[in-house]
Amino acid sequence: MHPSAKKSLGQHFLQDRSAVMRIVAAVPAGARILEIGPGPGALTEPLLERAGALAVIERDDRFAARWQARADEDARLSVLHGDVLELLDAAVRGFGPTWIVGNLPYNISGPLTAALASFRLDGGMVLMYQREVAERLLAGPGGKTYGGLSVLVRHHYTPSRLLTLPPGAFSPPPKVHSTVIMLMPHGREPACDYTALQRAVRTGFAHRRKTVANNFRGVLDETAWERLGIDPGCRPERLDYDAWVRIATALERC
Repeated sequence: MHPSAKKSLGQHFLQDRSAVMRIVAAVPAGARILEIGPGPGALTEPLLERAGALAVIERDDRFAARWQARADEDARLSVLHGDVLELLDAAVRGFGPTWIVGNLPYNISGPLTAALASFRLDGGMVLMYQREVAERLLAGPGGKTYGGLSVLVRHHYTPSRLLTLPPGAFSPPPKVHSTVIMLMPHGREPACDYTALQRAVRTGFAHRRKTVANNFRGVLDETAWERLGIDPGCRPERLDYDAWVRIATALERC
């Protein structure tokens, strides 16, 4: 028996064995893997068997201690104990993963995804979300689900759906379905800095019902919109990734 999930940490532990196998099989054998939130280890144990090296980030003291004890006996495993939003940058730069895997905490999946999307990995990412968040990542321009995260994940990656799981696949069962997303590198050189893109979409999607001209009032004028080839009267969800790159580039010049 593993310790009970903490609601404050957004924990829902995966217990569906077939789902575990599909997620693990999506990562090439011998990869350097960073796992976010291993918890009791449904993914961690088979990932460790598959990995060349595995690092885990765990905030929960109970599980961090358990994995550290395991790391003391297995040189391929390393443990970072703390908040993933605070440790992620150092973990990626220090450990150098080719793949990132995680059943992401529901309560920080938005800001965590924005942080993850900034890293250009050689391999990719296999990440689990609430289904409604996953739909935002997969969405193309024009719909209500399309937003800032839809744009940001496409800076380095092409998102696709690996599988969708019912609440019963987890303990405790969440109130919603969950979806596993794969982010695979598209290999194209980004035309702008990620931080600039993030700043552009944060401003541009701040008021979804307003036009982009209103959201960027005082920053981009009519001449600028004409030069960018963007209709200033459209709403932010109508603009594709390339349009947001052009906006980000223009903002850097302002």
